[in-house]
Amino acid sequence: MATQKRILVIDDDEDLVLSTTALLRARGWEAEGARNSTDGLKMIQEWRPDLLVLDIMMDNDTEGFQLAYKLKEDPELRNLPVIIVSSFQEHLADKMDKFQFVLGNDWPAEALLEKPVKPEKLAETVAGLLAAADARTAAAE
Repeated sequence: MATQKRILVIDDDEDLVLSTTALLRARGWEAEGARNSTDGLKMIQEWRPDLLVLDIMMDNDTEGFQLAYKLKEDPELRNLPVIIVSSFQEHLADKMDKFQFVLGNDWPAEALLEKPVKPEKLAETVAGLLAAADARTAAAE
């Protein structure tokens, strides 16, 4: 019997965390939330989720990117699939200097969804990334 997949939602918007975790649980996944990258990283290390849904702009404009890059540098966490769910694109024009470090780097996430994201699109993206991660694990065995 397959174990229930764990998904961690990190976003500073408490209502979004609650609604997203409720959506994911309704689809049969185990879901928890954190309100910032510090708490999120602690939960990642302790709870070991199978997938991360991550906001970009929290306590600062690039907090989510910083966490995503930190995960990709960690040998134990680099394969954790990350879905960025953010409205940062609308801020690119007036805050491009804050996002310069992203340009020219490997993207630190497997998917980017623009807020507000449609629930079906989020569920479809989560399912696809979890299936791809399972396939990579099976191929490695």
